[in-house]
Amino acid sequence: MIKIRDKKDAVAKMKELRLNYFPLDVFATDDIEGIKKFFKKYPAKEYVLRNTDKPDGDFFFVTSFEEALPLLSKFGKRVTVDVSYNEYKEDIVLVGDVKVTRDGYREMIDLIARDDEEGTNRNVYDNPKYNIHTSLDDDKVWRIPGFSKLMAYISEHELYNMIIEFIVYDCKVGINKENVVIVEIRTDY
Repeated sequence: MIKIRDKKDAVAKMKELRLNYFPLDVFATDDIEGIKKFFKKYPAKEYVLRNTDKPDGDFFFVTSFEEALPLLSKFGKRVTVDVSYNEYKEDIVLVGDVKVTRDGYREMIDLIARDDEEGTNRNVYDNPKYNIHTSLDDDKVWRIPGFSKLMAYISEHELYNMIIEFIVYDCKVGINKENVVIVEIRTDY
């Protein structure tokens, strides 16, 4: 069984499982050279600096390494640097959190999601369009736009019994150029 204790574990497990995500990595806040190399390796219009210590922690959008540098002092020992997905907001089909639980005989799903371009993994709980707890045998979940792509991805990568923050796009994006992007996976935090 997979155990993920914090954001650092989540990023490591996402890489180990070769999931599709926008480029990201966890750095010590004093690893200036490593952070600078990340910005050079992944040129983008926008990046996100995130707190690694707690869910829904501080975050900042930046456009360059130079803009990020003074913000590093606002984080503890570690910071996550991600390429932002804002450039692809208009291509979002479905965004949210999902957990597919297998208990041996049936699969249950907990899904909270939105299908509008203003939906994000941070605001999905504020005004979800879909807030479902049901069996995967329930036809209504299969009528949700993008759900079949999400379930195919979960099945292919065996991402059961964990919370998955995801985005389904109508175009192929992320490091693996797929329609489903994993934002984060969680078990114990």
